[in-house]
Amino acid sequence: MKVIQAELKNYSRRADESVSLKLDSLLQLTSKDIAEIDSRRGDVAFVVLTDSTVGNVVDVDVDEILKNLPENDLYDNHKTPSQRLRNVLYVQLQQKIGSKPTTEEFADYYKRSMEAMISKIKATLEDL
Repeated sequence: MKVIQAELKNYSRRADESVSLKLDSLLQLTSKDIAEIDSRRGDVAFVVLTDSTVGNVVDVDVDEILKNLPENDLYDNHKTPSQRLRNVLYVQLQQKIGSKPTTEEFADYYKRSMEAMISKIKATLEDL
């Protein structure tokens, strides 16, 4: 989890009634911070809006916010079935190796998993 103090600069409403937010960080970020943010593209994020203009004055209890989030499966419903399958395979590999897989590791695992699924489905078709 990465907490970044930011200022809401702009937003736009979308046709599907979701909202696109533009945030600017209030603090300078290191290259390491930016690399971590870049690695989290596509992850779920939560934005906490406060009425304070100074981010470090507000005492935000992140654990309390996460504990009280309402159930929402909307995020998964916006993905295509192939994107959802890819995410499931990614998490499966992550659990299998106990850490985030590299791009090459996941590409190899994805290819092998898809070939195995295709072979299994072909075998059931031949049995019909």
